[in-house]
Amino acid sequence: MREFELLAKVFAHNPELPASVVIPPGDDMGAITFGEKTLLIAVDQVIDGVHFTLEQTPIEKVGRKAITRNLSDVAAMASLPVAAVAAVSLPRGFDGAEALADALRRTGAAYGCPVVGGDVAAGEGPLTISVTVLADPAGIEPVLRRGANVGDGVYVTGVLGGSLASGHHLDFEPRIALARKLPRPTAMIDLSDGLARDLPHLVAGARLDRLPVRPGCTWRQAVGDGEDYELLFTHPGPVPDTIDGVTITRIGVVTGDDRLVLTLDGRDHDLTGQGWEHVT
Repeated sequence: MREFELLAKVFAHNPELPASVVIPPGDDMGAITFGEKTLLIAVDQVIDGVHFTLEQTPIEKVGRKAITRNLSDVAAMASLPVAAVAAVSLPRGFDGAEALADALRRTGAAYGCPVVGGDVAAGEGPLTISVTVLADPAGIEPVLRRGANVGDGVYVTGVLGGSLASGHHLDFEPRIALARKLPRPTAMIDLSDGLARDLPHLVAGARLDRLPVRPGCTWRQAVGDGEDYELLFTHPGPVPDTIDGVTITRIGVVTGDDRLVLTLDGRDHDLTGQGWEHVT
């Protein structure tokens, strides 16, 4: 079963959820209400051999990514992190557990997201770190993936492509503060699976005519590599060119059809099916 097919089966049960679930599965974070408060929740994992290569990656950077990967989801909702918990499965004989715990703790503290608990086990599989993060809307209504309108501009922060080769996937800065300074987007997501894979979460169709490509990369890498952890959003415009020194590029427009097309040098390129898929 492919990833989108599996997710569709999960989302089909959303109507069965209680009224306290105000953002059901299908967004960067879910949310529940209790009393007059709203709490956002997300979980993500990093696995040796999938999201990093332990033999080539300092354990400090592995721990950092396990936290910041989740904080990028917080940014996509324009919210603020509150706390996190971590569950770790260690391969037998692994001697970096203390350094990993320190990296998780230090990274969380640096972003105002203390690690307040978790679980640890050992097994025969690869090093796997699962982090659950809690967040607060903090006075801004969470920005959802749905809400884009035909004619809205499509925007992206930073540059795209080559995240693995450049090390960006380990060292990126979650765009938490920037997200809260944007003119309110009509829809927003963080780019983890690649532009071509993530944009369809926001819109049925779009025509793109510009890409901010990381130096040394091709446009195909920019739309398909993934692990950029930049913000992709829609807005009727205008939007500032930079916020806090981070560039923001208008890369296209939302259309009324079901096609995702990139026009470069007078040629149309169909982006359907490009990007990373977790389940195949």
